Amino acid sequence: MMKSSVHLDISIIIITKDRRKYLKKTLTSLKKLNFHKAQYEIVVVEEADDPQEISEVKYVLIPRKNKGFGCARNTGLAHATGEIIVFLDDDCEIHNGWLEKLLDPFKDDSVGGVQGGVTVSESTNPIGWAESILGFPGGGVRRIQLAKGKVQETSAVSTLNCAYRKQVLDKVGGFEEGGGGKLGSEDELLAKQACNHARCLFVPDALVNHESRGSLIKIWHWFVRRGRAELKVIGTNRLKNGKFWLLFRRSLTIKMIILIAISVVFLDWIWFWIVFAALAYSIFQYVRYYNTWRISRARPTALLLLPLVKLTMDLATDWGRFRGILFG
Repeated sequence: MMKSSVHLDISIIIITKDRRKYLKKTLTSLKKLNFHKAQYEIVVVEEADDPQEISEVKYVLIPRKNKGFGCARNTGLAHATGEIIVFLDDDCEIHNGWLEKLLDPFKDDSVGGVQGGVTVSESTNPIGWAESILGFPGGGVRRIQLAKGKVQETSAVSTLNCAYRKQVLDKVGGFEEGGGGKLGSEDELLAKQACNHARCLFVPDALVNHESRGSLIKIWHWFVRRGRAELKVIGTNRLKNGKFWLLFRRSLTIKMIILIAISVVFLDWIWFWIVFAALAYSIFQYVRYYNTWRISRARPTALLLLPLVKLTMDLATDWGRFRGILFG
């Protein structure tokens, strides 16, 4: 598709791959925007073998070469004409006033990036709610609860629901395309750089609903990839031995191995230690996330399942890290 020479104030970039069902809902949701069509454009970047152009958007096809998220977002940037670049996932539905609230902080020239709040629909199953209560993706309802309705300074900006000044993105050179950028940490890498050039804010009321993963298997696969991406991010900074320090400091698996070793020494107490560890882990999660669950609209089963969902996340992340160390 030919690039437009018409200048637009706002470009909304959505990248997608094999998710037309979700994309259609997202684009339908964007019809609620209270902006004149001359003020914004929607850029859809799709990795596909069978391109199907979409009306009323700037449709950009990229070949199916699995180059990753960073490459797709940079392609969107190359076709965007706005001074403000908005990134939105292809499985989001916006709340009323979303874009107005997301863009309002840019009235201050010192602000270069803004992230909005992320929640899930009321019909989401308990596993999906538990994931959001735990802060995923994009901070979930956990981040909204901790913000207490106030705009906050941040250095954590997720492209699930965010906006940047184009000039800030140009200064940092766009998104990382190799390493963590390919696996899904391109937004984390960019945010760290962008926040060195301008203030970044979290606006909890600039809300979108995000489609939850909703099953332990999907959560497992996503967090394995996240663990691998985490190592790639560490590889970009000055910590040469950061991979092993990360494993030692954060790894639930290593803590479990230590517990098993203690249990072997005290064989008569092995079941006591196992039950004690399971109860302690569960109680810790309940205490830590109870207030977040209470302000959400999740059913009690979401709270009940929360330790299991958290355990799945932690073990999957560890496995992703180990895979990253062993196989790159």
